[in-house]
Amino acid sequence: MQLDIADRVARLTISRPEKRNAMSGDMWQELVRHVRRIDETPGIATVVLRGSGGSFSAGGDLAELSSSDPDHVAAYRHLAETAVLALTQLAPPKIAEIDGTCFGAGCSLALACDVRICSPAANFRIPALGHGLTYEPVFVRRLVQAVGTGPAGLLLYGGERWNAEQAAAHGLVDKCAQDAAAAVGEIVAWLRGADVEDIVSTAMSIRTATRSR
Repeated sequence: MQLDIADRVARLTISRPEKRNAMSGDMWQELVRHVRRIDETPGIATVVLRGSGGSFSAGGDLAELSSSDPDHVAAYRHLAETAVLALTQLAPPKIAEIDGTCFGAGCSLALACDVRICSPAANFRIPALGHGLTYEPVFVRRLVQAVGTGPAGLLLYGGERWNAEQAAAHGLVDKCAQDAAAAVGEIVAWLRGADVEDIVSTAMSIRTATRSR
C-alpha cells in the first residue's frame, strides 16, 4: 500500500501488481497505518483509493486464506475486517477509482468508499463461497444496500462476474467513465475548493441517510 498526501487530497494506492493487488496480511496492516495518518492530518478534503498495474484488487491473498493453520487464517481475517472498518470510518468522502479486476475483498474495499467510479475495463466478482469462505454481515449489508437482495444473491450465491456496464446498472458502482481517473479528478478538483467542515458534514449526512434506508 502507498499513501500520498498533497493539495488536500490523500491518495491510497494498492500496489502489488504481480498478484493483481491481492491483499496480504501486511498490506491490511499498512492500510490501517495509512488510514490513521490520514485521520491525523488536518485539512484533507477527500481520499482516493485506487490500484496499480491495471487492477483494483483481486481480493484477499488466497495463499494466506488457505493456510493449514486456523489461527493464521483467523488473524488474517481480523486484519482485513479491521482495515475495512477503519477505511469506512474515515470522515472525508472516499472515492474508489476502479480499473480491471475488483474481486472479493476488493469489492469490500470499494464498498467502504462513498463514491465508486470505474473504467470500462473493470470487472467484478465475489467468489468467496467457491473458496469455502464467508463474509462478515457488515459487508453483506453494504452490498445489499448498493445493489439489492437479488443481485447480491447472484454475486454471492452464483459467483457471477459483472462487467463495468452491469456493475453500473446494478449500483455496485456509481459511474462508468471512459477515463475513470479523469472523472475522479473532476470530483477531487471540485472538493478542493470547498470548506473541509462542509465536506465532512455532507458526507456524514449522506452516510446517515444511507444507514436509515
